[in-house]
Amino acid sequence: MAAFAPLADAQLPSDPTSVEIGWDSDVEPMVMELNSNYNFELVIKFWVENSRLIPVDIEFEVETFESFIVDDPGKVTVPANSNETFELVLTGSGIDSDGLLLPSTNIFKVTLKANLMLGEQSTGQEEIEKEIKFSQVYGFEIDFQPLFNGKGPEVKSGSDKNIEVVIKLAGNTRDSILRTDMSFRGCPQMDYKTSDPIFSGGIVESQATGEVNLMAPSSHPDKDCKFVVTITSEGNGNSYSGELEFTVDAPEVKEEVEDEEESISDSSGLEVEDNSLPAISSLLCIFTMIFSAVFSRKGLQ
Repeated sequence: MAAFAPLADAQLPSDPTSVEIGWDSDVEPMVMELNSNYNFELVIKFWVENSRLIPVDIEFEVETFESFIVDDPGKVTVPANSNETFELVLTGSGIDSDGLLLPSTNIFKVTLKANLMLGEQSTGQEEIEKEIKFSQVYGFEIDFQPLFNGKGPEVKSGSDKNIEVVIKLAGNTRDSILRTDMSFRGCPQMDYKTSDPIFSGGIVESQATGEVNLMAPSSHPDKDCKFVVTITSEGNGNSYSGELEFTVDAPEVKEEVEDEEESISDSSGLEVEDNSLPAISSLLCIFTMIFSAVFSRKGLQ
């Protein structure tokens, strides 16, 4: 609350009383509630009490953060022996010029200046201040490292790869991890392991990193996979997910069945030919002996 000193201007009748101004609320700091688009509108009420016997003209000025838009009453007349209530309306965005949310810990000041006017001249000025700040916004963004052309590292069947899960604040205040869930899409044979404490309730000031080991069994085929990490905020209870695409590469297996069958077939043919030769020779020998015996008998006769 502030009071104007009694006017000493000779043109006004002597008046030992004063004009006072003050805020309607004692809350410090007042909160600028951000909506889903991170915009706000804050109404701050204040009063002017004129206990003088004559009306007074007051012109208001407001100083605050340059990005805020202020709608003030401008110039008003307050009747004698009255108390009038007025409003300041502040609007703006909780996002800075770089596209980042302004921290909820930042305290901004609103300075209201009231000029007691006599015609176009100010005969006195009083001011009051109010502290304001942004409402708290919670949330996470999840990224992964390393990335190659937007995808995670290639994992060969029967091997594993380490990746980093990068957890960034998407709000304007520190947050804690309530729960972390991890899973695979499209590749149920995949498995993972991690012992990083950040995933089990760590505090994120601005950014935190945790390591995860991705494991592909030796029987895993060539396939494109997705690793999904879902983190639940302790601040608002909402869950936020990130996906990492990666490929499992199975080593090539050479099929030699046809070659083996051809080899076996060739070998069998050779064996038949080889085995048939002695049989023919034996038959020829038998026929030769028979003919020899027949001709020998004829010769004896």
